[in-house]
Amino acid sequence: KSTASMGLMLRALGCGFHVFYLRMMKPRWKTGELALCPTLHPNLTYKNVEQDWILSRSKHIPEHVESMTQALAREMDILQEVLSAGEHDLVIIDEINYCIHRGLIPVERAVKLAQARPPQVELVFTGRYAHDDLIALADVVTEMRKIKHHFDQGVSARRGIEF
Repeated sequence: KSTASMGLMLRALGCGFHVFYLRMMKPRWKTGELALCPTLHPNLTYKNVEQDWILSRSKHIPEHVESMTQALAREMDILQEVLSAGEHDLVIIDEINYCIHRGLIPVERAVKLAQARPPQVELVFTGRYAHDDLIALADVVTEMRKIKHHFDQGVSARRGIEF
C-alpha cells in the first residue's frame, strides 16, 4: 500500500506535479524512503509524524494513544491548510485508514478533509481497513491482500524490501 503510493508519487513528480506526502504510522522506522524522500525532489514535500509509536505495542498504552491522537490532530489541521492552499497536485496520506480504524483520527474529520479537496487536487489515503464512508466518497479504491508471504514462514521484514 505504501509502496504503491510511492510509485504514484514518483510518477507525479516525473510529470512535474507538486506532491505532499505525509507518513502517519511509521514514526520510528528508519525506512529507505525516509532516508531518501525528504531531499528527493524540489516539488516534493515529504513529512513524517514525529511520535514514539510502536506498531505492535503502542495501541495498548494509553499515554501513547493520547500522544499520537494529539499529534495526528495537529497533522490533520496542517493537511486542511495544505489542501485549501491548492499548491499541491497530489496529496498522499500514508496509513490514514489504519489511524481511523484505531480511533486515532475520527472518520468524520477525514471525510470533511476529503469533501473539502479542491477538484484539481488528487487525494490518496492508504492503509488497511478503509472506512465505508471514505470508500463511498472515493473515485478509486484498491484493496491489497496477502495471498502468500514469507512472513508466514517466520522470515522477518527485510531492510530495503519491507522497510
